[in-house]
Amino acid sequence: MARFIVNYTFHATAMREVEADSLDEARAKVEADVSRDDFEIDADEIDDVDFHLQELHPVVRSGKKMWTTYPTKDDVLGHGGGSDAS
Repeated sequence: MARFIVNYTFHATAMREVEADSLDEARAKVEADVSRDDFEIDADEIDDVDFHLQELHPVVRSGKKMWTTYPTKDDVLGHGGGSDAS
């Protein structure tokens, strides 16, 4: 069975309250939240969803079975009997 990777881009609306002594402090708090690696937002309404699909190819690269969107000239195509890659 083929594998594909899906990249989603969406525009949504969400709202929350922020307590701060000033607009600048509130802005700094929100910027710090958004910049965190674990930032998640609970969207109230998703306005538009766009997606892009790319096929994943089974290859062996440097002795390791993997799936990639871009096989290189040094890759061996296929996994030859199953996949160790996740």
